Amino acid sequence: MNKKIIIVVAVVLAGLFVLSSLSSILQYNQNVAGDRDVLYQLATFNTFSNGGYAGFMSYSELEKHGDFGIGTFDGLDGEMLAVNGIYYQIPWDGKPRVATGNMEAPYATVTFFDVDQSFAVGGVNYTQLKAEIDSALPSKDAIYAIKVTGTFDFAQTRSPAKQNQPYQPLSVALQNQAVFNLTDVSATAVGFWFPASMDGVDYVGYHLHLITDDASAGGHLLDCIIRNATVEIDQTTRYSLVLP
Repeated sequence: MNKKIIIVVAVVLAGLFVLSSLSSILQYNQNVAGDRDVLYQLATFNTFSNGGYAGFMSYSELEKHGDFGIGTFDGLDGEMLAVNGIYYQIPWDGKPRVATGNMEAPYATVTFFDVDQSFAVGGVNYTQLKAEIDSALPSKDAIYAIKVTGTFDFAQTRSPAKQNQPYQPLSVALQNQAVFNLTDVSATAVGFWFPASMDGVDYVGYHLHLITDDASAGGHLLDCIIRNATVEIDQTTRYSLVLP
């Protein structure tokens, strides 16, 4: 075969290889980008609430699947809240601290938060806040990540004490919890709304955790009175569940 022909063939084959590689890279990047719209969950809520408190995924791994979410730690050691890519532990003393990568989660729901809609609220209690969000949800068959940022005249939060084995159901474990009454705080509440069709897979309705802007207090949100705030909503229609 003529040397020129061999060189041309080699160049063409090399070009095809490069194009194929670029196509694979682009497809991979598209898949990664698409994963921003997936809610990633560790354990079903029923499994967790029946005493499934043993951590089985490190936070260094969990944070690869979202920059926003809620959950807990091995042994039910406080509440977890993730916002803007930072994962916090809010232990029984109510003082948040940044979670370390070697900590483990027995239960968590996380996603990459991208705002689909937002609106302002003011002068509302927790019940009224949920009613306003209800009216804004475009469908009752999707999952929604919810972020509420603003000034709270009052926020009541809680955090459970770390449990010892054998683990008791959540209803028993929460009999030993710390409750905090916060007043006049700038804070962010983050969490999710799950449809009734997913009852048992996760907690139906609203499940929010709160942290103050100065990261000095927080926990699972029990009640609140909002002076003024912005509600941001991210609709999620894809779901990934990892079992223990």
